[in-house]
Amino acid sequence: MLLAAKTAIAFLTILPVRLPAELPADGLKRSAAFFSLAGWLIGGFLAGGAWLLAWLGLPPLVNAVLLVVLGAWLTRGLHLDGLADLLDGLGGGQTQERRLAIMKDSAIGAFGVIGLVLLLVLKIACLASLLINGGELFFFVLLAAPVTARWAMAALACGGQYPRAGGTGHAFVGKVGLRELALGLLLLAPLIWWSWSAALIILGAAMLPAFWLRFKATKALGGVTGDVLGASCELGEACGWLAAVALFAAT
Repeated sequence: MLLAAKTAIAFLTILPVRLPAELPADGLKRSAAFFSLAGWLIGGFLAGGAWLLAWLGLPPLVNAVLLVVLGAWLTRGLHLDGLADLLDGLGGGQTQERRLAIMKDSAIGAFGVIGLVLLLVLKIACLASLLINGGELFFFVLLAAPVTARWAMAALACGGQYPRAGGTGHAFVGKVGLRELALGLLLLAPLIWWSWSAALIILGAAMLPAFWLRFKATKALGGVTGDVLGASCELGEACGWLAAVALFAAT
């Protein structure tokens, strides 16, 4: 179990983790149970960064930009790259084979650039609004979105079909089982204890992209790839923060 947790942290974050030279055959699959743990670490760093920036007295918009930069750095831009590849494939290809070929190309196209810019602007706007209006629940929201989005990513991998012969996502898609999902769900329990209503709203919002991408990717690509998983994580995080903004606006 410890190896699975370390594998999840090494795979999803830039944090230094020592792993054995060779992982067990099911090592990556079992690490999906601890995607939520990686989310806690990322959210913790964001919360710590937000506290430091508030202490420095910087304007909310500047703080929001720096927090988004911190989040991208902590993940090595892995999920952002997946989102860009997915958008390029969906926007530039007419067949499943062509879309998959475009997504495998390391070059970024117009659809990917536009999508990344819009996502980052949305994240910055949400965090700036939460910094102003979030009150005492701001740090909760800052933690909740990364945690729930990564559990949603594991849920998307569960029961999915991988459309290629090999690739990064091949170790996860269709391999993650209910045991991994249940363990990951347990790691969401502190959020429920902290504020069950807000936690359920943010979890529901973070799950929406995963639900949509399961059907969209199956139809457009023939299954779920690693890029689809990354896109789900980024979109889920943004939707979680957007739901929190709407929640605070309604109260």
